[in-house]
Amino acid sequence: MFEVEKPTYMTRTVLDELSQEHRQFIIQYIHENHKQLTDYLQIFDFYIEDDQQWLTQRQEEPKRERVVYVALKTSKPIQRKVWVMDQDDHVILLFPEDY
Repeated sequence: MFEVEKPTYMTRTVLDELSQEHRQFIIQYIHENHKQLTDYLQIFDFYIEDDQQWLTQRQEEPKRERVVYVALKTSKPIQRKVWVMDQDDHVILLFPEDY
């Protein structure tokens, strides 16, 4: 699942509303951690703590959760949830409300 060679797509809303820096962070995270991402649905929950960007990344089956500091260079911290789904032949980034 989430093999590096799979093409990555995103909804128009993600493209319009999520900064390139946040999108790149998600894609890089998936590529670096794909062996641990064993559920087809990965949840990236960005939040702000002490004016810094943090992320809780989790999956349901098997249950897994990880908190990560996100070092932003140009973008402002956000509070937003992003789903990443493995769709057999591609990976897609979308907001829950896009589903």
